[in-house]
Amino acid sequence: MQKSFTTTRWRIFMYDAYLDASDQITIVKKNASSKNTDSISVMQNDEALEIHPTHISNKCTTVSLAHPLNLNHFTFLIIGGQHTPLKMGRYTFSTEFDLKYATDQQMGAIYTKEQTIFRVFAPTVFQCRLLLDGQSYNMDKIGGYFEKVISQDCHGKHYHFEVSHNHVTHFVIDPYVKAVSANAKEAMVVDFERINPNYRKHHVPDIPNDSAIIYETHVRDITSHPNSGVSEAWRGLYLGMTEDTKTGHRLSSGLNYLKELGVTHIELMPVNDFSTVDELNRDKSYNWGYDPHFFMVPEGSYATDPSDPISRIVELQKLILTLHENGMKVILDVVLNHVYKVEHSSFEKLVPGYYFRHNAELSLSNGTGVGNDFASEKMMARRFILDTMEFWLDFYRVDGYRFDLMGALDIETMQGIEHISKAQDREIFLLGEGWDLPTALEYHKKTLPEFADRVPNVHFFNDHFRDAIKGSNFELSEKGYVNGDGQGAQAIREMFTGSFKAFNPGMSINYVEVHDNHTLYDRLKYSSDKRQYVLESQHQLATALTLLSFGTPFLHAGQEFFRTKYGHGNTYNLSDLLNRMDWNRRAKYQDNIEFIKAVIRFRLEEDVFRLKNPDEIKKALTFMTFNNLPQAFGVQISYEASEFMIIINPTEKSVELGYGSDESYRIILSNQRWHDKAIYANSLYIKGYEIVILRKMADVDQYTTDQEGD
Repeated sequence: MQKSFTTTRWRIFMYDAYLDASDQITIVKKNASSKNTDSISVMQNDEALEIHPTHISNKCTTVSLAHPLNLNHFTFLIIGGQHTPLKMGRYTFSTEFDLKYATDQQMGAIYTKEQTIFRVFAPTVFQCRLLLDGQSYNMDKIGGYFEKVISQDCHGKHYHFEVSHNHVTHFVIDPYVKAVSANAKEAMVVDFERINPNYRKHHVPDIPNDSAIIYETHVRDITSHPNSGVSEAWRGLYLGMTEDTKTGHRLSSGLNYLKELGVTHIELMPVNDFSTVDELNRDKSYNWGYDPHFFMVPEGSYATDPSDPISRIVELQKLILTLHENGMKVILDVVLNHVYKVEHSSFEKLVPGYYFRHNAELSLSNGTGVGNDFASEKMMARRFILDTMEFWLDFYRVDGYRFDLMGALDIETMQGIEHISKAQDREIFLLGEGWDLPTALEYHKKTLPEFADRVPNVHFFNDHFRDAIKGSNFELSEKGYVNGDGQGAQAIREMFTGSFKAFNPGMSINYVEVHDNHTLYDRLKYSSDKRQYVLESQHQLATALTLLSFGTPFLHAGQEFFRTKYGHGNTYNLSDLLNRMDWNRRAKYQDNIEFIKAVIRFRLEEDVFRLKNPDEIKKALTFMTFNNLPQAFGVQISYEASEFMIIINPTEKSVELGYGSDESYRIILSNQRWHDKAIYANSLYIKGYEIVILRKMADVDQYTTDQEGD
């Protein structure tokens, strides 16, 4: 019979006792006045366990058990006559613990109409109860997990677990939960097929990864502006992104705008349940969502009815379906490297210490900079990540993931995600931040660009590309190619090919703006100290280089109409006023939008940009240099039947550039001129801060016909 207890049994402890190995307990004095004692008993089921002689030092006492401790029973110590609870120490950090208790059994609420199997991984818990719609059921412990089968249709029933450790009882929401009430107060069992029949079989656009142009946006940002055209009741919500909308200027916005822009993949900033927005008072606070709470549940503050666990599911599914129906794929930004607060996490309440990395002195590893690092290398932590990724691919039909602080995730876990992705019925795009963070994980296990050959289907954000174009991300006064009169031109040539240092075109995510740090517009405004026309032209050069370089281009929402956050570099929790997409700028900068649309269209039409092999790319390119403007960028590209040149002037002066060819060319794209029908040979007079694409006359007629057809 299991022993019951209350947390008030011991009110004042002179000692702390920790299980540091399966057969070793460490007793620590809580204050200097506590005396060492050799009167120690380890108790289970009112019986003293056999122990070996103890080792006593000034700071602690080590107790060795004759046999490994059975975690299925309530355990406590009697130290000098005082009862002391046994807590989990280093044991849960150990490989021994991992190997002994990890399981392949499916976790969570496993639903069928006839029954639901409830399973929860909790090796250190000695008693667990399932509370289902207020009714309590004792669960059976099997190895390291608890299980209970309920032979009825549980769809729509609320549940949670009551777990008892040796020193505390927690009410815990299942970390595998798929539906929750407002602010995740209760979990709910859900039958996905019942709430949205056949959704999991809907058609997804056939867009190969080598053609991807990624556009990052935030559900709330893109729909919350008064001039977004979104119905007032749906502003800031999933459904707002599904509307057929126009601004007050009768220009496309939201969904229509994304479709017209021509991007292929919409990357949604976190849409899984996060902690820092009160779902019942969502207008009172703002957050990007990088503070994950429940990883398999859609965020409720984006739903029309956060109190209804079903509404957030079907509305996010509708958003994804709508984007698919309009020819775009969907990438989710996922935060698997940390939780919001460890002490509030279901993981910590279920298995103390197991799911998080610790430093040698037992403090939480904090390479992420947010207080904790999720231990992806642990078997059940990795299992949770892989199950989460598979779940979103299956039940929401997403098409890829962007991994926040991916360098904090271990390579074996990422290899597992690659394996799951390959098994899908569509190409899955994987990308992430491969920064080398000071987390308590061996260097060779981190998912970094240096080890890209071990994860060949994972793409990495190229910070070298970013900094070369606009200057260091962290030194605002530093300048790059577009805002420094062409400094670093040779590096730009190398980056253009997609091959630079550890990067190659198959893995490089080319970007100059992302949700983090200043927008490109604000960054250039700070560093260039030029008049508005020059600032906008420099911005055009940076965005065009992003779209035309080899690798995968990545744009942040509103970049194409000079998005500003008024000089703020980190707006993750500031306000809608600073973060929302200003759809008035969409009208103000329509000419620039048309330029970006033309560059996107050009990239998608040219097969050469789908090349990922460095040798094939090198064969297609011939770089040009100009004696009278060495900072200029020039490249001739010849691939299959297409021949064109890209020339960039990163300075303010206009100059004639000779390119040494008698062949005839016509300008088909420029940020400074729209209707230049002249035919050029040998040289071109290029304007200050201009980028031009010139097509060889031999195929320009066909290209013009195709453009007019579009």
